[in-house]
Amino acid sequence: LFRWLRLNQWIATATVGWVPVTIYDKTQWNRPEWQGLNVMERRLAVRQALRGKRCYGGLDLSKSTDLTAFVLVFPPQEGLETWAALFWGWVPLEDLREREKRDGVPYSDWFRARFLDGCPGDIVDYTRVEDTVRQAAEAFDLVTLGLDPAMSWTLSQRLMAAPEDDGAGLEVIEIPQTMLGMSPATKKLELLLRKHEMLHEHNTAARWCLGNVRCLTDTNENMKITKKQSMGRVDLIVAWVIAMATAMLKMPQGPDINEAVLAEDWSL
Repeated sequence: LFRWLRLNQWIATATVGWVPVTIYDKTQWNRPEWQGLNVMERRLAVRQALRGKRCYGGLDLSKSTDLTAFVLVFPPQEGLETWAALFWGWVPLEDLREREKRDGVPYSDWFRARFLDGCPGDIVDYTRVEDTVRQAAEAFDLVTLGLDPAMSWTLSQRLMAAPEDDGAGLEVIEIPQTMLGMSPATKKLELLLRKHEMLHEHNTAARWCLGNVRCLTDTNENMKITKKQSMGRVDLIVAWVIAMATAMLKMPQGPDINEAVLAEDWSL
């Protein structure tokens, strides 16, 4: 890994699939009292259940003409027994029919179902993205937001600044889109999904992105999602991994050693 990332020396890698769509389907969050609700009503119920809870964000801005994605992950906490995830996405509306033909998906239907948000014109409106992130920070206890360093200059400074009306800026960190920066979170998210310990709201666009995912792996079993070799758009899943990486970096990792030693019941 050091030779690849630091010395720019080629080492063997392979492209593999990731999490089956069937696992994604089995991990949709659905309480008994939500049975019979339509898609939009269920999404509101999920988000209401998570309101005020601690979470970590991931933002994959991609190119302004492509799918931009924002994901929140909520670790287990009081009132929440498992991990949970929420999704937001934006796509330009100009040449939408051509975009639907090229990607082979019904963006228009996904806008109506609120799985994605359409931005007028031929680029994603980052002001709308910023507004959504700030609204999420008000509705939920957003601790930290992670971004791709290559694109972070577009929004990071604005998000860290306090809004003009009230409140404080957000804590924003960069998550390198390298094998070293993404592998631990990619593996952690896969493990949580396979163990059914990561639940999520229903979002057909996110399901499509997950089905497109292909990962690069190296001889040390590190792995990261590769956009170039995936089967289509994967931005919502990349944002999910960024959110998980942010959580892994910022969540407490256990009791402080000094506190443990000073505790009354501590012994060798």
